[in-house]
Amino acid sequence: MSKCQPYLIGLQHFTLMTDHRPLVPILNHYTLDAIEKPCLQHLKEKLSPYMFTAVWRAGKHLCIPDALSRAPVDHPTPEDENICADALAHLRALISINTVSAVTAVDPSRQDADRTLQELRSAASENSTYSQLLQCATSGFPSNRYDLPNSVLPYWKLWDSLSADRELVLYGQRVVVPAVLSRHTLASLHDSHRGVKSTKRRARHTVFWPGIDSDIRNTVQACESCQILLPSQQQEPLMSDDHPNRPFESVSADFFSVAGKSFLVIVDRLSGWPVVIPCGHDITTPHTIRMFCRFFREVGVPLRLHIDGGHQFTSLDFQKFMERWGMYHIMSSPHHPQSNGHAEAAVKSVKHLIQKTAPSGDIDCEAFDRGLLELRNTPNFTGRSPAQVFYGRPLCLCLPAHPDSFSQEWQAQQEDCDRRAAARVGQVTALYNSHARPFPG
Repeated sequence: MSKCQPYLIGLQHFTLMTDHRPLVPILNHYTLDAIEKPCLQHLKEKLSPYMFTAVWRAGKHLCIPDALSRAPVDHPTPEDENICADALAHLRALISINTVSAVTAVDPSRQDADRTLQELRSAASENSTYSQLLQCATSGFPSNRYDLPNSVLPYWKLWDSLSADRELVLYGQRVVVPAVLSRHTLASLHDSHRGVKSTKRRARHTVFWPGIDSDIRNTVQACESCQILLPSQQQEPLMSDDHPNRPFESVSADFFSVAGKSFLVIVDRLSGWPVVIPCGHDITTPHTIRMFCRFFREVGVPLRLHIDGGHQFTSLDFQKFMERWGMYHIMSSPHHPQSNGHAEAAVKSVKHLIQKTAPSGDIDCEAFDRGLLELRNTPNFTGRSPAQVFYGRPLCLCLPAHPDSFSQEWQAQQEDCDRRAAARVGQVTALYNSHARPFPG
């Protein structure tokens, strides 16, 4: 370990493997006053600067150390014993970079172009508690939690996941937000007026502070609009009949009205990407056909269209329109919303968003735009948001997000979401149905 000091001294933690099992408890748990043999005391004292955990492994599995011990260098040269000064200085510089900031190098000009991150850096540099946390993340946490300032104690259990990037502290790819900006961040998280679980999933991609889950829950419960529009009926058992393989291969559509104004919502059945089209008072078949044509012009023609039995969709003109565009028409009963549950769920989310952000029905406003963007960027139970499925990446919004949260390293962790989603279909159905009961016929 002395010869490997340039590699080990800067690490906050590493694992030491040995084939001598009695050494493991001595190295891990014994203090100097509890060790009687002087040679072991000397060994323990020399290893005290390093932060490691000793584990036992059978000698037959320690191939490289065993081979070196059986075939040592007969006549070691000075090069075998020492590392040249230039190489040592270079190694220390690399270790310093890796331990001070465990994030991927990012172009500073690209970071500074993000105004939200600029404000976050400014607030972080002026916050004394955040400065103490940054100091701990930069130079390392003490070995005893009680040596930490009280304000930094909540981060003790997270020390191995914290890193620093200039004035910011990162928890994984998430930015640790100073307390002074937590209320503003909560407001941005709640722009979409989704429930507690959806808002938590959104936060887990970008921001963090201790107690964020309870703060999100309190924020949602304190929202008067969200409480007024809570569901009033027990949910029915889950029903699913379509499994598309690519975005906008299969879509659902439905009409709804808010404040006397009609809207058409079209939602992709794979990603959940919602499209909201204001109709005013014109919901006739010709106008409906024109709205679908504009939609096809932007995203392409789906193979299947799930709609209810509204008069716009059952007319002969609409049937001919479907045939001209080569779509299959899957119709459900207009008096049984559960049979078109995918569209109904999208209608519920968008309708609640309009009622909470634009009660007059005029969605040409900033509050609705921000809410719809958050809705499209909020991950579902698979861990991916509609934007990630549709575009292959999350959208840049008003939440403070470190550039590394968009990097390939973190996006690669989402690649197995489809496999996990397929494996969880049965689990989700069982969990959903555990709180559901069919309505009496």
